[in-house]
Amino acid sequence: MKIKVSNLGVIKEAEIELKPLTVFIGRSGTGKTWTAHTLASIFSGYGFKEYLKAYSDKKNPIQYEILEQGIQEFLEVGNCQINLVEFAEQYAEKYINDAGRIAPNWLSHFLNTNRVNFNKLQISFLLNEFIKDLLNKIRKLSLDRKINFGSQLSLQILKQEDEDEIYFYRISEGNKDNFKLPVVLIRDLFSETILGIIHQCFYAYVYIFPTERTTYAGFPFSVQKRVLKSLEEEIDTEKSQPDKQKTQKITLGKSAVIQSLTSIIAGASVKTDDERQEEAEKNPQILEYINLANFLQEKILSGHVKVDSSTLQNEIIFQPSRDVNLEMQVASSMVKELAPLYLCLRYLVEPNELLIIDEPEMNLHPAAQVEIIEFLAMLVNAGIKILITTHSPYIVDHLSNLIKAAEYEDKESIKERFYLERTDAFIAQENVSVYLFEDGTAKDILQENGRIDWGTFADISDDINHIFP
Repeated sequence: MKIKVSNLGVIKEAEIELKPLTVFIGRSGTGKTWTAHTLASIFSGYGFKEYLKAYSDKKNPIQYEILEQGIQEFLEVGNCQINLVEFAEQYAEKYINDAGRIAPNWLSHFLNTNRVNFNKLQISFLLNEFIKDLLNKIRKLSLDRKINFGSQLSLQILKQEDEDEIYFYRISEGNKDNFKLPVVLIRDLFSETILGIIHQCFYAYVYIFPTERTTYAGFPFSVQKRVLKSLEEEIDTEKSQPDKQKTQKITLGKSAVIQSLTSIIAGASVKTDDERQEEAEKNPQILEYINLANFLQEKILSGHVKVDSSTLQNEIIFQPSRDVNLEMQVASSMVKELAPLYLCLRYLVEPNELLIIDEPEMNLHPAAQVEIIEFLAMLVNAGIKILITTHSPYIVDHLSNLIKAAEYEDKESIKERFYLERTDAFIAQENVSVYLFEDGTAKDILQENGRIDWGTFADISDDINHIFP
């Protein structure tokens, strides 16, 4: 998916292509994080909620003819079917571009800033080959939802796996067949369902890990369990209904970015191992994410992140050994950095979700920085999409090694050269994009041979090495 961004802070104009692993690098203040968070605002449930509100209020010039025809047919005869694949082929790109068009209306609120407006921001999307993946997700999707209006009238929504059509039909009991549902209610339900499916098939959900994660790693200590349980029930409900976008309603932080982080920690702290295991039994990929989470804590954290639920409040703790329990605020900075990622993988993440991580190298020893880029590549190969911003030469240079390793025919023979010694850390170049942000733009610096051509750190290293002869 190619994206063009204009007039976003210091960025005058830039074109980027999102891949399963996308890396933004460059000096501070060059627009990396603003770009990442702008994309998060559009692809997240927050963006969908704002878009749906604008569409319901008829503030958008775009009309979806297939959707409108379906609504009209249902109002006339009480049932209809809509070809979702045809709808996506015709409107998916128009939809995401329309969302990008109105993003300036909500971005200040998303970032919780009163001092910056985004009136001149322009962002557009070109789906290209991405549309094939999106259509495949739509075909694989299944949905069986019943909405009751009292005891004798309901609306059934049905989409079966590997079928293109979604069905809407009313079910009446007794003599309620002539009961009319409000037109505005039907329009909102249809729009929420159809557009929600399209939106979720871009990325099923977006998790944001801002640089403040060390501060908030122990933050939910003061949140009562009943509040956390209510949040977790909301998340579970929204995941089970593809037309319902998860919106982080917990208000522990001010911006939606911080709320995303606190929702990760809070939501994971009330999910039990048994509940997560039940999800894994329904979807084997979730078991893979559980195993990867355990690998992260054992091989990189060298200990175990736990949720202590023995008191009235849930508490995230760290066990460097079996007999030692540490409050998160006295654990190492590396543990606080990576604990939210562990919790997300262990208890929350599902396939086709997007993780946006600001500077994953923060507070990590260079060896751990090398390990973390290998681990992130493992996540991508397991079906999770990742976008990172970074200043780390270790991450960038080692990513090039991982790309080159993926080309080896006998991967087992070279895995011991790598820190985690896993061949699933090798990542194909076609799944990676790397952009250098500088001079008001973003430059693609991943060359055809897998080399990443950037001078930001190399020039500085050369400068300081020549201060004294």
